[in-house]
Amino acid sequence: MKITEGRFILFSILAIVLLMVMHVFQAQIAVFYNPANYVGFHMLLESFSIATSAAILLYGLKSYEKNQSSRMLLLSFTFFIVGTLDLLHTLSFKGMPYFFTESSVAKATWFWVSARFFQSLLILATLFIPERKLSRDYRPLAILAGTTIAITVGILIIYYEKTLPILMVEGKGTTLLKNGIEYGISFILFVSLIRTLYQYHLEKSEATLSLALAFVYLLLTELVFTIYQSVFDLDNFLGHIFKSLGFFFILKSLYFSNRKITEEVYEEEEKDEEDPKMMNWI
Repeated sequence: MKITEGRFILFSILAIVLLMVMHVFQAQIAVFYNPANYVGFHMLLESFSIATSAAILLYGLKSYEKNQSSRMLLLSFTFFIVGTLDLLHTLSFKGMPYFFTESSVAKATWFWVSARFFQSLLILATLFIPERKLSRDYRPLAILAGTTIAITVGILIIYYEKTLPILMVEGKGTTLLKNGIEYGISFILFVSLIRTLYQYHLEKSEATLSLALAFVYLLLTELVFTIYQSVFDLDNFLGHIFKSLGFFFILKSLYFSNRKITEEVYEEEEKDEEDPKMMNWI
């Protein structure tokens, strides 16, 4: 399905309407919603996001052989970290089996905000850094750095969970610190959205518009995660749906918006400008 300006507006409005409907008719919807099923649905939704991160990582590492793109390398590095932290978030979610320590709300929530922080900040960096052809193969270094960051964050959260500030009180909602972190991430995503829409205004690329739609859903995700009362409630469920949609449109912007992705970019030394078929955000 081609993403047009009309569909971008329509999908954005539908997401906002869905959020409003969920709150206005929450009592009625709750009759059909069984929280006991949520751990399974959560695992399915997160598995999709993790698989998407893995696909972007592998695509980036493979395409780097041809283009040696600095942005593609950073994008691969980003989704290696994000996918790993999302995996730890999923394994640590309350109700999941024992994983180094007992699964808990605190662990899962800290892994969530860590993944979203790296995701938003590094994607923003990808949008703003100048594109250039790197002279060396930095993929092993990127994987090593990503592994180091993921292991460090994992150790800090898993083994020092009790000393970390409280982000979520089950049944009562998110803390001021949690909301502050989420609003900070939301601001970064909003800047990324504005940057992407400006890029679309200049170049009218479907890939860029698809990426902008991803930022809309990811921004709504962060806002939803400031209002939920329980990790098993409808708001948490809706937030994970928005996140999955956001990841889908990032994947779409990479693979599907351009029928012909140029692999020969930078191949000819005398070619100074980027092939117009190449996705303009990587």
